[in-house]
Amino acid sequence: MAPNAYASKSVLAQRTKELGRRLGVEISRYRPFAARVAARLNEGAVPLVIDVGASLGQFASDLRKHGFRGDIVSFEPVHDAFVGLMATAAGDVKWTCQRIALGAVAEDARINVASNLASSSLLEMESGHQSAAPWASVIGVESVGVARLDDVLDDDRSCLLKLDVQGYEDRVLDGAPSTLARAVLLQCELSLAELYAGQAPLRALIDRLDDAGFDFVDLDPFFHDRADGRLLQIDALFARRPSA
Repeated sequence: MAPNAYASKSVLAQRTKELGRRLGVEISRYRPFAARVAARLNEGAVPLVIDVGASLGQFASDLRKHGFRGDIVSFEPVHDAFVGLMATAAGDVKWTCQRIALGAVAEDARINVASNLASSSLLEMESGHQSAAPWASVIGVESVGVARLDDVLDDDRSCLLKLDVQGYEDRVLDGAPSTLARAVLLQCELSLAELYAGQAPLRALIDRLDDAGFDFVDLDPFFHDRADGRLLQIDALFARRPSA
């Protein structure tokens, strides 16, 4: 682009910001949630991401796209999702995958497989979830092994712990006290309504993480009820307090 074109864009951007301020609106360049998370990882030199509930690898792929080059360990129990995850991670020597579910205790369990794979859960899907997202109905059940994260993760480095486990977040945390103690960032899917039977309430999870020394620092609303527009789920990012 020619220098005068850059200048024109700069002037236009400045005038747009000034107009926004007169209207009481602050205008800034939008950065996707994954880009903001990757920036925190890179700025803090965090060497490891633990991706619990990886599905097809979307989360880790987004981090790579936005510049994170550290190690990634992904966990995904559903067969078809794990096949897709392995294909996504193929060729990335710093990204390893394990087909296992994570929880409070080591056991065998049955997971409810959703048609969109990402909504699969060890808990029963509530009717409100099905009505809000009819494309994510339960289509089958699979037997899976469940392990404690602390028992299967052989890495004592600082990390980002990401939980996308459809209502099972508190059970994963129950099995991961040592991992949580090493985490400097934690990304967790939070539900504003009960979408899975027996899931931990949003307030309980936020309070638990606050007690563990984490502050709520960023969020991305991504799931709304199509019928009435209510917000149902967000991705929340927590950062360890400097004194914690």
